[in-house]
Amino acid sequence: MSVPVGPAFQAGRWDERIARARSLADVHSPASAILAFYADLARYQQTIAGSIRPPDLFAALDPASAALPAFLEWLQDHAPLALARAAAEGASVPPGDWRQLLRQRLEEGALDEDGPAAFVVEAVLQPFVEAVFHPVRLEPDTTAHPVRLKPDTIGDANCPACASHPVAAALREEGHGARRSLVCALCFAEWDYLRIQCPACKENRFDALPVYTADTQAHARIDACDTCRTYIKTIDLTKDGLAVPAVDDLATLPLDLWARERGYRRLYPNLLRI
Repeated sequence: MSVPVGPAFQAGRWDERIARARSLADVHSPASAILAFYADLARYQQTIAGSIRPPDLFAALDPASAALPAFLEWLQDHAPLALARAAAEGASVPPGDWRQLLRQRLEEGALDEDGPAAFVVEAVLQPFVEAVFHPVRLEPDTTAHPVRLKPDTIGDANCPACASHPVAAALREEGHGARRSLVCALCFAEWDYLRIQCPACKENRFDALPVYTADTQAHARIDACDTCRTYIKTIDLTKDGLAVPAVDDLATLPLDLWARERGYRRLYPNLLRI
């Protein structure tokens, strides 16, 4: 059974991200500027998406390519200084080069470089890729707001829709426990994943998968792997039901710093590459 992903549904999800970012910006002082910018960015992404719904993943390439020049101009006026300067430099890059980067991101699930260009490509693709409809794999979920996907296997760590890496994980109430899902970095979809397994190397020994938390950010944690030294951040909605994984990930950057100081590397960077 499939669930429609239409303009009204998309608008609701963007509004939710924007509201959450603005709310957290008022209470998370270390990340306030980042969250305020993300709220403005999400509002801009919402406007460029409009009612466009590409028929398939690679059909997102054309509207994203068309939207990119104006997006670079917007960044020059609204982004933090370093990113605004990178956008100004990017404005002189030939459109064909940007289109090639957009295509690579869609085809390979990542880019060879990870910096301002990767942010621009991912940010301009997100609203169009999220709107792509995959009728065979979508299933309705009346208990959670995000679209849930059915992966080919429960141990598949890449998004079943667009093949991207997960940007974070989420815990949601289910029965007497919590269901773990991974959150796509590009289309925001979620898919179920094993609670005790590293999404990078598939390590499943409990003692090799430490969990780190901070008292000041109790609804977020680091799920690390001592085998491959990779980590993914998990947002626990059983502790904060208002959390939005992609937004709360940005609000809990001190956890990333803590993990990196201890030699762990993130499975996939957040949108802003911070």
